[in-house]
Amino acid sequence: MQLTQLYRYPVKSCAGFALAESAAGLMGLEGDRCWMVADRSGKFITGRQVPQMVLIRPTPLADGLLLDAPDMEPLQVKCADFGERLHATVWGYQFDAWAGSAEADDWLSFMLGVDCRLVYIGAQSQRQLRSDPGKPLGFADGYQYLLIGEASLAELNRRLSQPVPMLQLRPNLVVGGSVPFAEDEWRAIRIGGVEFDVVKPCERCIFTTVDPLTGRFDPARQPLATLNQFRAFPAGTLFGQNLVARNAGHLRLGDAVEILA
Repeated sequence: MQLTQLYRYPVKSCAGFALAESAAGLMGLEGDRCWMVADRSGKFITGRQVPQMVLIRPTPLADGLLLDAPDMEPLQVKCADFGERLHATVWGYQFDAWAGSAEADDWLSFMLGVDCRLVYIGAQSQRQLRSDPGKPLGFADGYQYLLIGEASLAELNRRLSQPVPMLQLRPNLVVGGSVPFAEDEWRAIRIGGVEFDVVKPCERCIFTTVDPLTGRFDPARQPLATLNQFRAFPAGTLFGQNLVARNAGHLRLGDAVEILA
């Protein structure tokens, strides 16, 4: 088995980008979900509520971020402008983050049609993994990495009249060379020189029905409706596995994937 796809999402719920390689740390891939969109109270806003967020294309820069979207002028945002301490909230977990760019707030509010702010995790995240408080976490929902097997998506697409791309399921790591849902049985793996604990299946939601090219919900609620038919468990509708890194390292496409447990 090997690593066949690698994705980074610089801003939570916004467009993702395929990578050939990336530094991989305890907080996730370098630059992954270090920014998010929030309401004025600091509570996270996602594509579940505002599906057109996926049309925003954020490009990490050495000193900040470049925001671009259809029919919008690109906007360069600098980390140095984020000096306002803010209590950010993700799924009820409150922690300190940073805001401060009125220009970015106005740009996002106009593009999305909702009053919102751009929030930065800062040079060092103040959020920690609930199940392992020593591990830092950015603005991801609950874990630093999401892994999906190529064969698992192929099995899902076999059941759909209109296949969906891998990017619509928003993984960070994609593994080729396994059978469908083999990842459900893994407890620990090594990719290249990075070891991961496979800690929890990923419960899927309405965000899976947002087309990454149009920013619209699928009217038939696919692929979630089909997942509900064959991937429903007591814990929810599950697809993909959440991972926690044991060490930092570097990942490249083609890296060998080894099952440790």
